[in-house]
Parts: sequence; C-alpha cells; structure tokens
Amino acid sequence: MADQISVYRPLVTRRRAYEVLATNLHRLTFEQNLTLEEVARRAGISLEQLEAICSGEVDPDLDLVDLIAKAVGVTASELLAEPDYN
Repeated sequence: MADQISVYRPLVTRRRAYEVLATNLHRLTFEQNLTLEEVARRAGISLEQLEAICSGEVDPDLDLVDLIAKAVGVTASELLAEPDYN
C-alpha cells in the first residue's frame, strides 16, 4: 500500500473558477458603482486584460487575482468564493 498513488482532483474546474470570478467581480462593481475600466485602472492592468481574464481567455496567476481583488476591496479568496444565493 505504500506505493499507492493518490489522485488529485480539483474542487472546481478552471472554467467554473473564471465564471465565479466574473460573477463576483460584476456584482462588486455594480454594488460599488464602478466600471470595469475603473477596476482595471486600480489593478494596474488594461481593460482588455481584465475582460480576457473574466472570459477565461487568460489564465491569471494568484498575484493578478489579488490585484483585481484589492481593486474592488476584497481578498482573492472572497473574489474566488462561490456566491451564496441563500
């Protein structure tokens, strides 16, 4: 049994992570009356890069997710958390 290989399975798919990030980002920008342009400016990235991240075209590293999260006043964990619809 010592040679048993454990299989890693992500808790969420990459696609779902982008969906959650985009959903939370849009909710936060709406609540704070911000535009995506303003969020991009605050994060120090281009609007095109932010839109590509939200659509799943670009795979952001955690530092970039952290910059976006800080731009809307939350942590990266909060930005990537599944929405609570209850």
